[in-house]
Amino acid sequence: MKRILLIITALTLLLVVPQVKPKANGVTYNTFTYSSNRKSIVPTQDAYIPISMTNLLGGITLKHPEDIFIDDHDNIFIADTGNKRVIRYDLKNDQTFIIGEGILREPKGIHIGIDGSLYVADYGLRQGVKFSYNQTTHQYEKTEVYQKPINSPYFTEEDPFYPTKIITDNGNNVYLVLSGNINGLAEFKNDGEFFGFFGGNRFPSTFENIVKQNLFDKETRRKWFKMVPNPVYNAGIDNNGLVITISKGQSGYLKLNIANLVYSESNWGKDDLEDITVGPYNTIFAIGQDGRIYEYTNEGELLFMFSGQNIGAQKGLFQAPSGIAVDSKNNLYAIDSKDSTLQIFSPTIFADLVHKAIDYYQQGLYSDSKVPWQEVLKMNVLFDVANKGLGDAYYAEGNYEEAMTYYELSRDVKGYSDAYWEVRNKSLLGSAEWIVYVIIGIIVLMIVNHFVSFTQYMAYPFKVLNKELSYFKTYREIKHNFYVLKKPADGYYGIKREKKSSNLTALIMLLLFFASYLIFIYFTKFTFNDRIISEINLLQEIIKVFVPIGLWVIANYLVSSIKEGEGTLSNVFQGTVTALLPMTITFPIVTIVSQVLTLNEGFIYQTLLFAGIGVTALYLVLMVKEIHFYDTKPTLGNIFISIFTAVMMLVMIIIVYILLSEVINLFLDIIKEVTNRA
Repeated sequence: MKRILLIITALTLLLVVPQVKPKANGVTYNTFTYSSNRKSIVPTQDAYIPISMTNLLGGITLKHPEDIFIDDHDNIFIADTGNKRVIRYDLKNDQTFIIGEGILREPKGIHIGIDGSLYVADYGLRQGVKFSYNQTTHQYEKTEVYQKPINSPYFTEEDPFYPTKIITDNGNNVYLVLSGNINGLAEFKNDGEFFGFFGGNRFPSTFENIVKQNLFDKETRRKWFKMVPNPVYNAGIDNNGLVITISKGQSGYLKLNIANLVYSESNWGKDDLEDITVGPYNTIFAIGQDGRIYEYTNEGELLFMFSGQNIGAQKGLFQAPSGIAVDSKNNLYAIDSKDSTLQIFSPTIFADLVHKAIDYYQQGLYSDSKVPWQEVLKMNVLFDVANKGLGDAYYAEGNYEEAMTYYELSRDVKGYSDAYWEVRNKSLLGSAEWIVYVIIGIIVLMIVNHFVSFTQYMAYPFKVLNKELSYFKTYREIKHNFYVLKKPADGYYGIKREKKSSNLTALIMLLLFFASYLIFIYFTKFTFNDRIISEINLLQEIIKVFVPIGLWVIANYLVSSIKEGEGTLSNVFQGTVTALLPMTITFPIVTIVSQVLTLNEGFIYQTLLFAGIGVTALYLVLMVKEIHFYDTKPTLGNIFISIFTAVMMLVMIIIVYILLSEVINLFLDIIKEVTNRA
């Protein structure tokens, strides 16, 4: 009977639990990288392959391990939390040492300092412990503790002190991660003296939080909304001694400088990271609660994301990952606290190529890095870091045009701008003689024109053309649109009372505005345009432009009708399109200007663009005032109510669209069912 029950249970598990089919190389997961062109993660070649999964280390069985660290000699240290000890395993000699047995209660975090000492964060002891290796006895001995300071302004008697992780920097200062502490890492001198907190998170400046801060006092905010920063959850140290922190609820990681300011951060990541470490190529590794492993460049760009949640006992996946470490050969070691296993991942040829290129670049061997980067791109053309790496290599060689190409492919605006500055500078220096000739020629022409006035003869054909075109009503109406810019009051009066515009002309001007907008989004230089041209959806752009304008015109007319406005629907439409004329002019201008500017001169581009927006807004206010014959205060009120009405109309349209879609889908399903039955 027992045997039958076991067979039934096994069959049930096979049916209920989804099975992940391994690939040909035995990998049970997919690998991804970040694409700035797609602005999301995309699949890439496997970077790491799982080669081992065990719960034994040198014959010792692990029990709920919480942390792992590998020193410069490839010795593996594991916080064997369930057994209240730390295990050191010598990979080369296959030797195992037990550390802290009988001393430690609940070791959750471990770290090896630059002095070779072992540092342990013991949650049960409520202190950090330092173990130094005694060369005489060949044992690790407890030599220092890091505990809650007494009579410190940073701690009250009631404040908890539960260390979960520990690191040391290049100055051998000790940092403790305290469970739930929002102030950051507790920082100690190596002799145990506490001297403050480091790396605390700031409160997120979201719109919701800003509203709460302005509407409620401090006590109410803490009581109702728990408005406190996220506590640091774990920390690491890079090869330059900079502290790296991760926090639950905070995407990716933050790297801090010695001034306690954010030096760099990851460009992409999840908010459930468990552990973080740094590899031999200065790349940063992190492992998440969902079993995902991430590798970033030193600058924070995502190289790889792989692995995942373990459904059964499958190699390469995790149930409750708790720590990650890297040896000198860039092999990954990750532990799982739930099933008490240690897994080892080995880099693939693809990952080795990426690391080789990164290593060359960090050594300043830019030309040497080109070949591996090119090999990487042969395997994956969407690999951002490779395109950026080639851009850097060509830039270092002085091939700035080629560098610009690869910087644009990797969406590296700063690199592109710097390379363009060199190209522009070279072009200006090469054309300096001609520029001088052109300037002298212009000055000579201006002097000659002062005496001969030949410009009036040049302008004569245009005067004749203007006179001939003035016989056409549409041309006169278009000219009146420009007259409005010069004299708004008279111009809008002409639209309302003298019929100096028409709906046809307004439609032409609106199409002209849209054409100007398309020039702006398609041809503005990459330095100031983050759009991917091939992915611009023309229909979306049409909706983006025409729907808001249409809703505004209808809403303003309806509101003004209630508020005793004098303007008709045609007046509002014609006046609105006329108010858009400054932007119709601005779009091509900023597009042209963008072609010759770098990021350093970006303020010129921004000033022109904001000036166009500001002038357009001003003419829109004047339009409402003059078309509806309002004073200033009613004008502003009318505008705000019109905007609100337009938003509500948009919401209603969306709701109706969703409901109609459901009804149509229902009828289609009914028709399909009837057809199938027939």
